Amino acid sequence: MMLNVFDDHTDLSFQAARIICDQIKAKPDSVICFASGETPLSAYSLFTTLMMAEQIDYEHFTLIGLDEWVGVPPENHGSCAWFLRTNVINPLNLLPGQYRLFDGMTSDLPGECVAMDEFISERGGLDLIVVGIGMNGHIGFNEPGVSPDLYSHVIELDEITSTVGQKYFKEETRLTKGITLGISHLREAKTAMLLASGERKAPIMKATLEGEISMEVPATIMREHPNGLVLIDQKAASLLTARE
Repeated sequence: MMLNVFDDHTDLSFQAARIICDQIKAKPDSVICFASGETPLSAYSLFTTLMMAEQIDYEHFTLIGLDEWVGVPPENHGSCAWFLRTNVINPLNLLPGQYRLFDGMTSDLPGECVAMDEFISERGGLDLIVVGIGMNGHIGFNEPGVSPDLYSHVIELDEITSTVGQKYFKEETRLTKGITLGISHLREAKTAMLLASGERKAPIMKATLEGEISMEVPATIMREHPNGLVLIDQKAASLLTARE
């Protein structure tokens, strides 16, 4: 794993965008998993801008959505689907065959998990997975205590996740379950990139980078990834013993 500490969120976002662009330039048919949320938002804006400005061929790359709230329709502005459509899929005019998002409204959630796993497997696995980190150390909706051996699965949401998740919604929304790629997807991805910024992420980044590797803090698995990249700003790194 490689740790990169940047002066601020803007510098972090530019480097993350550059890494995603370079992945597609190097392998036009890349399969890339995108997280939703506040942290990667600027990176995605820069990514779409760079892709078009540099006229990078992206007609053959595939986008995978990391997770989704169960019971939240895709047209809801708090859904992960709405976030990715608004910030990546629509700006790049991706064709329907170029992306796969979880359906959090399906009556067959186990079947949806199987379908996602098969979709990824048929395309040779993930070349790059971009994730954020929750206040409790979750990646996607892989909550504390999750099995590291899971692929796509449905999970009961931690109280912290449900509470913090309300910020994405215009009105209070019942958030009890999530559907998500698993830790096995992250471990098997050719490159895994974790983004974190701001002082509020400093305690969990210290636990992630300096604490015991354990599924009680799922993000600690990044330290075992042979090609793991952790991109954080100075504020998120403020509690680290060493920042090299």
